[in-house]
Amino acid sequence: MSEEKGKSLKLLAFWMFGTVVIVFAAITAYIFLFTGGTLLEAIKAGFPIWGITILAGLLIYGGYYLYVSRKS
Repeated sequence: MSEEKGKSLKLLAFWMFGTVVIVFAAITAYIFLFTGGTLLEAIKAGFPIWGITILAGLLIYGGYYLYVSRKS
């Protein structure tokens, strides 16, 4: 794999990680502030949403990796 393709994969991984962190923080804070529960309850309640976000990020990264590796 060329250096340029490796850089684009690293950049995509950086943005996917950032997206997951932002979604986790936003959803957890929203649930925590507006439901009045504990932080652990907010994390448990938000798990399906940010769990799907993690899964989507992994699938997007895997699909892009296959696309880039087959394109060359």
